Amino acid sequence: MKAFAVLDSGYINQAVVSLSSFFRYNRIEFVIYAEKNTDLTRLMAILPNNLAEIRLVDFPQHELFATVGGNRLMVHRSAVPAIAQRIKALEEVSSETDCVLNFDLDTLFLGSVVPLLEEITAEHETGIFGVNERENRNKWMKGMHLTEAVNTPLYFNTGLMCYKADCAGLYDSFIRTLEEHSLFMYCPEQDFINLHFKKKYPLANEFNAMWFNPGYREMAPLMVHYLSLEKPWNRFISLDYRAYAWWRKYLSACERVAGYLDRDFIGRVRSNVSRVK
Repeated sequence: MKAFAVLDSGYINQAVVSLSSFFRYNRIEFVIYAEKNTDLTRLMAILPNNLAEIRLVDFPQHELFATVGGNRLMVHRSAVPAIAQRIKALEEVSSETDCVLNFDLDTLFLGSVVPLLEEITAEHETGIFGVNERENRNKWMKGMHLTEAVNTPLYFNTGLMCYKADCAGLYDSFIRTLEEHSLFMYCPEQDFINLHFKKKYPLANEFNAMWFNPGYREMAPLMVHYLSLEKPWNRFISLDYRAYAWWRKYLSACERVAGYLDRDFIGRVRSNVSRVK
């Protein structure tokens, strides 16, 4: 197994927290795809030299990126090249190993995921593995009166995914899918992954704990995913009291690597946690 993450140049603080927490519990060969000319000094200081590799790339560009998702695109449009890079990276890393782990960087690891994933994926010759959020997806699509282009029984959140699949030609397939369904690809990378791969095996919610998961307050997550606007570092957020314990965990993780974080970033986290008290 090999892991990768894609780093947007404006996400250094989040990468420091997420990856320092990952390597606290997990030992695995890791590739970070970062935009060329990104200053990675602070990030490299917290990475284990024997496990982490940096690959500097130009994120892909395509005219479709300007219109995908229409006016209901659920990521900032400036982030579309970075999520397209995840598809390119998945294709590349999957050619180097039999099983690939990928996760977002708005995450915090609280335990070891690799041994469990290796055990789970060993039971299947091929497939993709993730946490199902079909119920939430259905509510969201219905509530916003959106057309569902991904009519699959399982719909995985790609905040943490494991791939044991043939990914040759994946980026070209991604572009063809955007050409066919562009206006209805509200989460372009995630929607494509769920459309493209047919063999899906659900993981327990603890692998990718999201605030709307059933039993969120009671679970013992291996990884917490601070998705949508509910992020401890965001300004003017709508605070979710169910998430308080995991926001405290994020602040503790920030304080462990405070010397590598912007003061403004950790200050916002402290301020938000104090507001929830």
